[in-house]
Amino acid sequence: MNPTPRTLPARCALLVLWLFLGSCAWFRPDPPVYPEVKLASGLVVRDLVVPESGAEVSNGAAVAIDYLLRLADKTVVESSRDSGQLLRFHVGDGTVPSGLDEGVLGMRLFGRRRLTVPPELAFGAQGRPPAIPASATVIFDIELMEHTPSP
Repeated sequence: MNPTPRTLPARCALLVLWLFLGSCAWFRPDPPVYPEVKLASGLVVRDLVVPESGAEVSNGAAVAIDYLLRLADKTVVESSRDSGQLLRFHVGDGTVPSGLDEGVLGMRLFGRRRLTVPPELAFGAQGRPPAIPASATVIFDIELMEHTPSP
């Protein structure tokens, strides 16, 4: 059946949409699966989205991340989406748990990671009552939203 002049624009629009969605990582039938990597510190890192290019985060860089903080039992503690504010910090300055500092190293803009942070790299033996119990392993799901390399 030959396309009529009326159906040709609709078919072209569908083709363009199909090509666009097919090139987007969210709509790929088999997005890459990255293995978990346990670092010497005990931090477990699993990349979820890895951009192909861009500057990597290093010590001293200013970053802003979108995050979801959960306990190991999946209880949500806090989220930047709930607060409406990204978490901003300089990597390595000690203002965030050391596991989060270490976990953003090597990320690229708009990359996503899951960090399983042992207590000694998170909130320690004291926790952060009442939301985070003592000696709790926490999980950060993070996305790098802003990155300014160190000078």
